[in-house]
Amino acid sequence: MSPVVPTVPVDGPAALRALARAFGQFHDFGNFVSALSAALEKSAVFEKTTLLLERNLAEGAAPFSPGSLTLPVSMGPQRLGVVQVSGDSATRLFGPEDLHLMAGLADFLGAVLGQSLRFQEAEKARELLRFLLNQAPVGIAAYGEDLRPIVSNDLATRWLAGLTLPAELLTGEGGGFHLQTGGKLIYGEARKIAGDTSGSILLVLHDLTLDQVRLLELLKRDTYRALAEHDVVSFAIIESPQVQDGVLRALPAVRAQLTATEAAGPYDAHRIALVFRGARALQARARLRTLRAALGSGPLRLGLAELGRNGNSPEALLDAALQQPQDFDAALRARILVHDENPDVAQSFALFLGKEFQVVVSTQTEEALKRVRQEPFEAIVTELEPRNGPAGLDVLAEASAAQPGIQGFITTLRAPLTSGIPAEIPLIEKPFDISAITALFRQRLTVVAK
Repeated sequence: MSPVVPTVPVDGPAALRALARAFGQFHDFGNFVSALSAALEKSAVFEKTTLLLERNLAEGAAPFSPGSLTLPVSMGPQRLGVVQVSGDSATRLFGPEDLHLMAGLADFLGAVLGQSLRFQEAEKARELLRFLLNQAPVGIAAYGEDLRPIVSNDLATRWLAGLTLPAELLTGEGGGFHLQTGGKLIYGEARKIAGDTSGSILLVLHDLTLDQVRLLELLKRDTYRALAEHDVVSFAIIESPQVQDGVLRALPAVRAQLTATEAAGPYDAHRIALVFRGARALQARARLRTLRAALGSGPLRLGLAELGRNGNSPEALLDAALQQPQDFDAALRARILVHDENPDVAQSFALFLGKEFQVVVSTQTEEALKRVRQEPFEAIVTELEPRNGPAGLDVLAEASAAQPGIQGFITTLRAPLTSGIPAEIPLIEKPFDISAITALFRQRLTVVAK
């Protein structure tokens, strides 16, 4: 329960002066409310007081009419006009108490009129500021500490309509963020206003839609060029669950590491896309591993498509990259296809290599070659002389034709009879030495596995 505030009777002139002091502090609303409350609680005279202010008294000079009392109306050094009071009877003259009352009334009117003019000038200043902000090619908006908008240009008003910005942007130190609105991809920077201790935040918004369109047009152009020249192209989409600190913030760092045959750009508020001209999925995977540090340490998901393997149009590549994205780091672990007629042999490779690599096993030659034609693999392991089907070197040749750059490994029981094996193809003798095989794959795949 609020404490009872004692009241003290105050005559009209003193109360008017107190109210004038209250209105004089109107620019500081907290002090104004306190002062106004105190003034009103001290006198009951306001229950019977009516004040009328004519606009022309403040806008022009008023005549000093005989029989009237004329007093200047001012607010500090600012002269606002005069207030004129005429007597209601020719037989009654103005006395000292009337002068005292009218002086208080003049102070009150000066405070009220001064604040009114101040607000009019502030509104004019806001309109002028809004006009100037509308000349900028970016969206600009300012928010107060209470998260309410102070001023914004037309671009920011249109882009932010109906959106709720993350509270941490407006209450913290600010930062970058992305949003999708009205078919546009917008990047924003939130910053505290320098020298403003009230906690106000300034937003600057930039339309990335043109960059998005350019990237998709580049994908189309490179796809059709590759089809015409019987070349290849790969397309990757990397997404992040975060918007404020997501993958789009890493785009400048990624672009700084790209070669002349690579391009990157925004796809939407959560995703960036990369085009690898002249690269198959195997080479694109290797490049994505080298770009991991530039993408930041946050969780990412990856979708990857290769021309021919995943379709023969830019739309098909885009759809393939968007479908069923995988965890970025898990998807880029080096993939090894182990082909052996004996399922126990194939499973043994999966057992001791599966901790560091993705291992896919197959006991049928046709199945193994089909997978090589459809999926990217960094390495393939096959038997030198299987009981059924083509020899191991023939399998490696077909795999290399389907996927240039794949590394081949041969398993054999008769190492002394393998003089015809090319020197670049490692031989793995049965029974297996697990530690030696693990070391061999680490050495051969260390660059692509990182």
